Amino acid sequence: VSFIGIRAILLLAFRGAKYVPIDATPSLSVLGFAFVLSLITGIIFSVAPAFIASRAHPGETLRGAGRVTGDNSALPQKILVALQATISLVLLVGAALMTQSLRNLQKQQFGFESQSRLIVRLNPALAGYSFERLPGLYRQLQDRFSRMPGVLSASMALHSPMDGWNWGGDVSITGRPPSPNSADDNVQYDFVGPHYFETIGTRLLSGRPIEERDTPSSGHVVVINDAFSRKFFSHADALGKHLGFNGISHAGDYEIVGIVEDTKYIDPKIPAEPMVFLPLLQTVTYEDSTQKAYQVWGNYIDGVQLHVVGRPENFQTQVHNALAEIDPNLTPIKITNLEEQLNSRLNSQRLIAQLTSLYGVLALVLACVGLYGVASYTVARRTSEIGLRMAIGANSKQVLGMVLRSAMAPIILGLGIGIPVVIAAGHAIASQLYGVKSYDPPILVLAITVLAVSAALAAVIPARRAASIDPMRALRTE
Repeated sequence: VSFIGIRAILLLAFRGAKYVPIDATPSLSVLGFAFVLSLITGIIFSVAPAFIASRAHPGETLRGAGRVTGDNSALPQKILVALQATISLVLLVGAALMTQSLRNLQKQQFGFESQSRLIVRLNPALAGYSFERLPGLYRQLQDRFSRMPGVLSASMALHSPMDGWNWGGDVSITGRPPSPNSADDNVQYDFVGPHYFETIGTRLLSGRPIEERDTPSSGHVVVINDAFSRKFFSHADALGKHLGFNGISHAGDYEIVGIVEDTKYIDPKIPAEPMVFLPLLQTVTYEDSTQKAYQVWGNYIDGVQLHVVGRPENFQTQVHNALAEIDPNLTPIKITNLEEQLNSRLNSQRLIAQLTSLYGVLALVLACVGLYGVASYTVARRTSEIGLRMAIGANSKQVLGMVLRSAMAPIILGLGIGIPVVIAAGHAIASQLYGVKSYDPPILVLAITVLAVSAALAAVIPARRAASIDPMRALRTE
């Protein structure tokens, strides 16, 4: 079971990966620790009642034979059941919060369309392309992939959404003095080709996108996202304004020609950051050698994006053939799709949600098993009392109610203790949640209901058995 469980966790953690860098075989030291811990637990919970029983006085034991035991003989067990109920409630609420948070993350507006988008990861530098050869290569890639059957649009970019990284720098804007804190001027940027926004499904809000006419010899232009427009231009029209990077002397390098909707590129949990999109191969002359190098490498695309008809994975053979026609040295690093790229960014949240749900279900099962055991034990200990009650007029419904009240008391206590613990735990994991309150009342009510109903079902079996006891036989029970 441990081997299967570890394997399942690894498959969740490395979802879609062809290589898993962790061995699924359980460690001998971990197995040994778990085995010793199980032994110690068993010994402690066996020795404690045995020790209590061994200290009983023989005379008192003989005088107590056949007496009614009352409802306090299983007090230690009931305390443990209350503790189980508390832990179960915390885990159930945690599982529900994590699951709802994951659902909110998946259903939010990312600013791009993940369906039917293919990502061909490649690096021209690895194929021996110098910076001077990039314009010819990019024209070939654009032309060949645009003509591929089943491709609606094609583009190229340094980054694509949710690929796990992005470039950033301090922006300078004509007519706007630099901020005292340089971090306030920091924005993300990307080098993209024509039809990029159309290909990934990002809506144009105003102006125009980057087009074929935006060549190295044409006027330098940029497209900004809505977050950039809101932060640096407030309600003023950003179109026609100028900006640049690496100092106020470069504030007029690029003209803003378009504004697109906000798109999340790195973390699906945080709002989209201000972002600038620059046309591929439109370069600026910098004196600093480091900035010159950054600009050169920024124009080496990380991949080609394709909007296709049907399932993206069906185009892999065509992609390989197209690249081989252009240059046999252009070997794709990875061919994936935008949906899988997005899912990979949600893997940690998905893993936490699924594991928390698993632990919540296990805790619920353990609480029900514990309650069933304690209720059965109580019925066995109180058989004579139950027979006496029925002999003097108690009916089966009254006996059933008595046993259920006794069995559910520790559950109710555990729920009462668990509610403030749940609220505190919710605040502790608030940073892991998205779009859901850490003290969400409907989730808390649902978890309490599930636990209470499950516990009641577990207690019904011994309670019904108690209600069906023959009074005369019960009275003869010692």
